[in-house]
Amino acid sequence: MKDYAILLENFMEKIAKKSFFIILLALFVFYLLNMSVSSEIVQEKLNDKHVLIELFINAECTICPKAAFCLEDLAWSYESGKVILVEEHIWGDGYDIPETNERYTWYVEGGVKGTPDIFFNGLSERVQGLCCDCGDIDKNYLHCQSIIEKELTKTSPIDLSAEKSYFGNKIIIQGQLENISQKPLQNLIIGGVIYFEGEESELFYLVKDVFDSQDIYQLAPLEEKKFNFVSKIGLTKNDDNDKYHNVIFIQDKFNKEILQSLLIK
Repeated sequence: MKDYAILLENFMEKIAKKSFFIILLALFVFYLLNMSVSSEIVQEKLNDKHVLIELFINAECTICPKAAFCLEDLAWSYESGKVILVEEHIWGDGYDIPETNERYTWYVEGGVKGTPDIFFNGLSERVQGLCCDCGDIDKNYLHCQSIIEKELTKTSPIDLSAEKSYFGNKIIIQGQLENISQKPLQNLIIGGVIYFEGEESELFYLVKDVFDSQDIYQLAPLEEKKFNFVSKIGLTKNDDNDKYHNVIFIQDKFNKEILQSLLIK
């Protein structure tokens, strides 16, 4: 009888051990499946990336009109806010401002400078001059279009929202950004511009103000941050407020890639 009890006890211990390992294995499989599902959910949640095109031009530049014509036509061909064009005049042509010159210097640093110079989502893509020496407008149009289409296939870990209001003669931008990815984001800056909707090529998207950028040293997963900007320019009673548009963007401080942008009309 005693031997039977010992055998039964040993048998129960073996079953308990097997059950423990089965439960452990089941938990491990559940964990892997859950991680896979979570990853898919986050991937689906990432936002479509907009394309911010910064065209640096000078009124005395002989080939700038061709670049401006192509980009203006392309910007009009896409849904509003998907492809955002801003025209930043530089080098004392009467339309430039100190901030556009400073921004161009920040981009190029000690590299080769010249107009036209086109930046697609910051330094994600750059086209200096025309894409072909022949100056063919169709070839330049198609080349820029291919870059835009490539950028539109990308996703952004940033959710960005903002609205415009007025305080006296100043434009106020207030908004919020969120890291919707599972990874922390570091060394970002949030900046923006105000452009005026002009009536002729090279002035259709004329940048009149560049906001002082704000540092975001770290943004944890799902962390939100509020921001606000006040324009340096003052509107007058004769200004048509509806022709002033605002663009907000999140940019990597070091590689200068723009992660997301938002058009506020």
